Amino acid sequence: MNSKACVGALLILIVAGVVGWTAEHQPIVILGNSDLTEENGVNAGSGTADDPYVISGWEINASGSDYGVRVENVTAHFVLRGLVIQGATEANGAAIRLGFSSNGLVEECTVLSSMNGIEITASTSMVVRNTALAITGMGVHVVGDTADEYRHTIESSTVLNGYPVLYYVGLNGETIEGKETTHLSVVDSHNVTVVGNDVSSGDGILLAFVTDSTVIGNAAYRSIAMLTQHGIHLVQSDRNQILENVVYNNRLAGIQLTLSADNEVYANQFAVNDSGIRLLASTGNSVYENWFRSNVGGVTITGNSTGNLITDNVFEAIPEAVEPAQGILIESGSGNQVRRNGITDHEIGIIIEAAGSENVIAANTIVNGAYGIELMGSYNVIEGNLISQQSRGLLFLETFAETTTKGNTIADNVFCDNAMSHVYTNLDSASNRFTGNLFYGRAVALVLDNGTENVWTVDGVGNYWGDSTPEAGDESEDAAVTLYPSEAYDSAPLASPDPSGAAVGVLGTTEVGMVRFELSDGSQVEIPVRFADDGIERWTGFRGFPEALLIAGYPGILFAFDEEIEGAFTMATVLFDLDIAFLDAEGAYLGSLMMSAESEDAYSSREPFAYALELASGTIDSLGIGAGSSLALP
Repeated sequence: MNSKACVGALLILIVAGVVGWTAEHQPIVILGNSDLTEENGVNAGSGTADDPYVISGWEINASGSDYGVRVENVTAHFVLRGLVIQGATEANGAAIRLGFSSNGLVEECTVLSSMNGIEITASTSMVVRNTALAITGMGVHVVGDTADEYRHTIESSTVLNGYPVLYYVGLNGETIEGKETTHLSVVDSHNVTVVGNDVSSGDGILLAFVTDSTVIGNAAYRSIAMLTQHGIHLVQSDRNQILENVVYNNRLAGIQLTLSADNEVYANQFAVNDSGIRLLASTGNSVYENWFRSNVGGVTITGNSTGNLITDNVFEAIPEAVEPAQGILIESGSGNQVRRNGITDHEIGIIIEAAGSENVIAANTIVNGAYGIELMGSYNVIEGNLISQQSRGLLFLETFAETTTKGNTIADNVFCDNAMSHVYTNLDSASNRFTGNLFYGRAVALVLDNGTENVWTVDGVGNYWGDSTPEAGDESEDAAVTLYPSEAYDSAPLASPDPSGAAVGVLGTTEVGMVRFELSDGSQVEIPVRFADDGIERWTGFRGFPEALLIAGYPGILFAFDEEIEGAFTMATVLFDLDIAFLDAEGAYLGSLMMSAESEDAYSSREPFAYALELASGTIDSLGIGAGSSLALP
């Protein structure tokens, strides 16, 4: 018999054994030592360690009540034994609640047809064993403010939906590997490795007061609809590494960090969670190189989280899955940096709410959505981003006089092909600074400035208005551009910015250099390129890129991989045709293709390749690159 069958049989035996001798009792509420009475189900005991109060042998129907058994503010020793609790279906309740208490034992109890099983809040020295939980929400939910409030003894004889509850306390240097369960907690521990575990449709993975540990290669997910919470949750846990996990279909966050600092969360995959990652009152964490697919929200920063770095992540949608609402949300917090992320097919790429201040949003590529960046906060810096193919590129959301969006710096961004407007400032905006931005492509209204004393020229540097400019100002100010309806001026608009140096999001951060091809006739040709040799750079390519810059002579892109691969390229959100040449690990030419603008096709080589070169359409043939050519490798 396999392990799941064994624990399933245990559940049946416990239920059969208990039901035979239980008597009915109404839900039990004990709010202090004085409530430990016969009327409240106490069968025996005096409350000492040697003679605890015992509540046993009752069958409790909790229908209509928040809890089947509620024990709070109790310091006497007590035992809940052999109880059968059914019908605890309130989402904010539980079959058993132990709150602000100590010295409790739950054993040989059974919870059926209920939402949540056992809730232990701000309590110490609790023991749970030989108990079976068949529920549709949280199984064993522990909440506390100190390590002592998590240091409970929850034995693996406790079963949650057919699997043992794994609750580890006080580890140092151990490895937890290859477990299949519905609950895995590590508490008050150091230098632990949690690797290769499968935690599904239950309480997920919890690290509480854990330091210098690694959570790697685990799966945390729901396979059925249950009112659970997070896939992986760190509570007051610092300096941990969370990597290469697959986290999907969790009701709340795939990974949540609560009051946690200096953790690294990287190379994970998140799909169809409510939030991919949520940082709550957490500081100094790094979130990088993760892949987010069709989460309602990708990364949420809240609870006045500060000093976190969100970089080199990809946020995209899966066809026919959840419609992503936003890529990155700064609900409240300051000093956070959001850099070099790629966001596509989201309703809103990045949101900074009114309580978000002094954050940096830099070098992101935000493509194909409704709003690129939605801004309500103040004193933030938004620079070097590519915001393309939105309804509105940068939207200052109306705050209806509740707050003022002020003091933000919007510099050196590229806005292109945004249908309604590149920038819209709200009525309650003031003293925001716009400089060095490039506006390409026609919009219904290129820029709408509704604010007060917003500045469009900073230190003599204005903005580039492309071939579509707002209505001109006075004849005496023919060098200026007037912004309406505020009638502010850009007194020094840029005439012809350098296209090769334009800050086009992620692509603009890549290294620029020359590559040399040796042609079949022995001649050589040098080509200016940008090098794309990591995940975010390879994903970005020319997504959302303004065609005007490419026509003006922007470098091509050389994609480099660590080894030969069998991959494919997409032209999604690329608005112009491109040539692509494939090369093997030695630089030898394998073949080339013309890729059509906005095509849904997948473009690849017939053979594994290590390099791919993208250039403007027609360039590869014109340079003579073909059979017998090779890339001169460094």
